Amino acid sequence: MNIKLLTAGVIACSTLFGSAAFAADANSSQAEFEALKAEYQKSLETAAKSSDIRGGLVKACSVKYKTAVANKALTQADVNKLCSCSVTAEGQVTTAETWELQSAANAKNKTKFEQLQVSLMKKQGDSIKKCVGTDLDQKLTKLTQQAQAAAKK
Repeated sequence: MNIKLLTAGVIACSTLFGSAAFAADANSSQAEFEALKAEYQKSLETAAKSSDIRGGLVKACSVKYKTAVANKALTQADVNKLCSCSVTAEGQVTTAETWELQSAANAKNKTKFEQLQVSLMKKQGDSIKKCVGTDLDQKLTKLTQQAQAAAKK
């Protein structure tokens, strides 16, 4: 009888501590996410006021990849290249394309809006792929696949 109570107590304690550890990890992850989000927002605001807006946008973009650099999944050079290419691709979106997208949004034409969005994203993605080169593109593809596999678990 005492062994059953002791075993039940140990299981209850381990479950409690396991849940507490998981909750602490979740809270820690949420706090890290919120801190990065705030840093990114501040970087965007700084970029908008800068005399080098493009450079500021590249710096803001690199904030999103701090964890990847810290975990050594990407180097800072990889991130700088990716962000430079991303900002360049965003800068190549024409005013006419922006107007077309905004017009579809204003008309509440969800289908057209999504088609335009996909088209622009594909155009930007192709531009970024070409800009970053094969090695970094393959590295990013591998990291994406790993993240998707981890998310399924």
